[in-house]
Amino acid sequence: MKSKNSSVSKKFLLFILISVIFWLLTKLSKEYESTIQYPVDYKNLPSDKLLQEEPAKDIGIHIKASGFKIISAKLFPSKIKIESSNLSLKSGTNFFLLLSQQRLAIQRQMTVGVIIDHFINDSISFNLGSLEKKKVPIKLISNLSYAAGFDLNGEIVIKPDSITISGPESVLDTIKFVETSEFVRKEITESIQENLLLKKFTQTVNVSFDTEKVTIAVLVEKFTEGTIKVPFIVTNLPNDMVVNTYPKEVDITYKVSLSNFGKINPSSFVIECDYKMSLENKLQYLVPKLTQQSNLIKNAKITPNKIDFVIEK
Repeated sequence: MKSKNSSVSKKFLLFILISVIFWLLTKLSKEYESTIQYPVDYKNLPSDKLLQEEPAKDIGIHIKASGFKIISAKLFPSKIKIESSNLSLKSGTNFFLLLSQQRLAIQRQMTVGVIIDHFINDSISFNLGSLEKKKVPIKLISNLSYAAGFDLNGEIVIKPDSITISGPESVLDTIKFVETSEFVRKEITESIQENLLLKKFTQTVNVSFDTEKVTIAVLVEKFTEGTIKVPFIVTNLPNDMVVNTYPKEVDITYKVSLSNFGKINPSSFVIECDYKMSLENKLQYLVPKLTQQSNLIKNAKITPNKIDFVIEK
């Protein structure tokens, strides 16, 4: 008896299921109306203009279609291509496009059986700037360290040291330089030549470069320390004053590459003691300062840092 009731229940449930399916098929085959957000792809924007702001990513379209097609459109909305070559000027950099003028072209992109009733917003706004060009320097972003006894000889060379960027004038006015990707090397013992990619701006900025990478050259050499005696001059003395100093020379300790060691001599430095500065600060001594040095030299230090003097009448 129990088995017979179970069989009847299964048949009843199957009947209910089939009825529901037929009911759904009947309902979904009827025509309905709904609003769908369709993603858009703008093509053929004016070649002499650039987007300063991203336009709407989708448009709302009120459609008529069967229930099946509406469900499909909601779940998998197709991307609509919008022809953007003929925009209308509103004011300044503000333009607009009327969707009603492209209704037929958009209708052709719809699934068969889907009819456009109307657009939720009949126009799309664009903020377009004139395409301008500007030359800006390259800024190297680096994190370098050298092994003991080694150092950079001269400046890091970047080729090219500047590039031409293109984009909206309002954006280019804010750009002062373009950065490289970070260049990291530790315990360097030899020269390096390498290509570095330039950092791109975000897509919303809409700026392009005339090149995507630069070459950097890092000349690394063995360095040594040298010491040399250099005479100094006393500046800002009154015309009728003569001073006698002790000592009359100072020692300069410096670093220089081995290849340039023989090029360093006392004329590679200019040391000055400003008498007026000592007088104004009520100092009883002169302070030697390095005012010029050869570009071959690093880390120059003066000894002593105080010079005794006597005024001769």
